[in-house]
Amino acid sequence: MNVKEMMTSQVSTCTLKTPLNKVAMTMWNNDCGALPVVDEAHRPVAMVTDRDIAMGAALQQKPLWELAVRDITDSQLLHKCHLEDDVQTALDIMRENSVRRLPVVNSHGTLAGIVSSGDIIAKANSAEDAELPFYRTESMLKAVTGHHASMPLMV
Repeated sequence: MNVKEMMTSQVSTCTLKTPLNKVAMTMWNNDCGALPVVDEAHRPVAMVTDRDIAMGAALQQKPLWELAVRDITDSQLLHKCHLEDDVQTALDIMRENSVRRLPVVNSHGTLAGIVSSGDIIAKANSAEDAELPFYRTESMLKAVTGHHASMPLMV
């Protein structure tokens, strides 16, 4: 099964110049927790999450309208997949990089959609699809949601 069969193709995006308050409102209005960041050619260059916004504002001690996406995503490494990639490839990328969402690009490198761990889990749990073994999905989920030993727990 290919990524294009389960991705969401109607995706809201932002740019590196977009103020964080606008990104947060886009997330709120579209009931999502992440947006792909695209360049002028609509190629994904980063992902911004609701957590990135919260931590960026807190660490820089500035209101959201004074910060842009570029202020919190400069050093991010973007993980993505392609339309024709097998779902197992997307799962492996998510697991290896502890990410829950991947932008999906077409053959030109432009954004075609987004695939999330939730999309894959829903498909893996459906009775009619035996192509996605649940243990592969479970392995990715454990890697993405588990506590990392290098991260101190705050109380």
